[in-house]
Amino acid sequence: MNLRPRFLLLTAVLIALTVGGLWLMTQQIALGVMEHWALRHFETQVTLEKTRTLQPIIREITLARQFADSQTLRAWARTPDDPQLKAQALAEMETFRNNFADQSYFVALLASGAYYHNNARNEFAGAEYRYTLNAGNPNDRWFYSIIEQNRDIHLNVNPDIPLGVTKLWIDVLLRDGDNILGVVGTGLDLTTFIEQVVSQTEPGIHNLFFDHEGAIQVSRDPSQIDFASITKQAGDKKTIQQRLKNPAERQQLEQLLPKLMQNPGEIGSLYLSIDQQRYLAGVVYLPEIDWYEITLLELDTLLPLSTFNSLFVISGGFLLLALLLFHLALNRNVLKPLALLERAIIQLRSEQHTVPLLPRHDAGEIGRLLRHFQEMAATTLSIRKELEQKVQERTEALERQTRTDALTGLLNRRGMTQQLSLDYQRLQREGEPFGLIWLDLDHFKSINDRYGHACGDQALMTTANIITDMLRPYDHAARWGGDEFLILIRTDDQQVLSQLGERLCQAIAAQQEVLDDQHHPIALTLSAGSCLARHDDSLESILAAADQALYQAKQHGRNHHRSATQSSSTQSNT
Repeated sequence: MNLRPRFLLLTAVLIALTVGGLWLMTQQIALGVMEHWALRHFETQVTLEKTRTLQPIIREITLARQFADSQTLRAWARTPDDPQLKAQALAEMETFRNNFADQSYFVALLASGAYYHNNARNEFAGAEYRYTLNAGNPNDRWFYSIIEQNRDIHLNVNPDIPLGVTKLWIDVLLRDGDNILGVVGTGLDLTTFIEQVVSQTEPGIHNLFFDHEGAIQVSRDPSQIDFASITKQAGDKKTIQQRLKNPAERQQLEQLLPKLMQNPGEIGSLYLSIDQQRYLAGVVYLPEIDWYEITLLELDTLLPLSTFNSLFVISGGFLLLALLLFHLALNRNVLKPLALLERAIIQLRSEQHTVPLLPRHDAGEIGRLLRHFQEMAATTLSIRKELEQKVQERTEALERQTRTDALTGLLNRRGMTQQLSLDYQRLQREGEPFGLIWLDLDHFKSINDRYGHACGDQALMTTANIITDMLRPYDHAARWGGDEFLILIRTDDQQVLSQLGERLCQAIAAQQEVLDDQHHPIALTLSAGSCLARHDDSLESILAAADQALYQAKQHGRNHHRSATQSSSTQSNT
């Protein structure tokens, strides 16, 4: 493809990318404006909720606490069979019933399970005792759950099956010192409460209330409410987290809640997707009722992104005009001069002559390019020589790599074989002695099988590092294959070989670098066999003797060194 269509395509791509970027930027600006406006709205909303909704609830909570602090109720709860105390307690209950907003109350005694209740119609006057709570009855589980939690006050949305009502119950423990005598409280009609709290909001705004576990307590949609959540297991509750299908959003909300609880009144904002609807959510902790409130603002309803369409169209038009002007300038100053340069290069290649001169008015950038091209031709030979030198150096480096084990950095089998051949020739020619130590990691396969090949590789590298640290500069070590290592020592003393072999076994056994998944050291041991080369031995027999010594070390308990002389002595005795 020529340069002209390439630049045309590039221009089109730039236009598309810029328009897309402008659209995304417009969206971000819009979302930023909405979030800033929403945070101010949330602050106003929280103040409004406290004034319009929380204050009536707080009043009922205060009365319920006073109800639980009644000395008359406590005295009767301690001796519920005393008729005089019972009469006084019923009178006290009636007084509080008239003061409660719902004009209803309940009293449940722990010792007997007796449940007393009267409603706004005074329907149960003279028959305040309604039924006896039973721990085995699922409908009564709320009472025993409140006792078990030992929280002084608890708010719970729960249907009372025997009484046939569903309310927002305010439950307060009736205590006698540290002893729990029962639970007392009142209720607010759930339908009325929902209308007051979550229904009287602006279009596009929804309110939800949920507890510490995320169980939804109040919602405009009753099907979303987790009734009797106090008696349910965590997995059975209808939670705000279940309505969030995006795991990242769910995690973000769960991380936000503890921070808000530590800073009551602080508003946290985040974007949430619920039922395929995008919301800007504001969350606040309400310590007065020990619940969280979440206010959901529909982005499309409150501030449709179509509001920015006119700005987008105008900006896109100016951008398109700018890109067209850019293309005209590019064609005149770049594309045409490059076409002239291409024709000059083709002419130079075909005629093998100097570069033709370009018109003077195009002699700017193109002129410099032509001069650079001529200078490049003059330096081609020197560059070629440099390249050939680099190729030779690279070849030598590759040759070194073919002699080195990639994992351990030691010689590989090929490299050690070459070194053995050189030292054996020196032994034959000049009498310079050497010895071999053959090493093998004990039970290496079980290490790979149990801990994985990564730990196995770490064991090999650690062994190689220990070997390297113990060798002299003129000695050699190689990974002979798998978990076997071969060391070439220039010495004529078998004791030197034996001492080095034992030191290697001890060092490997003492290493602490190879760790398992729990970061505990993995025990490693090494078996070693050595042989001192003699002038009349073949290289194969020297290797075989060291190998036999290694075999004897493994046969006699592993984790130690055997020399070829020791192995011969053992075989003779056998």
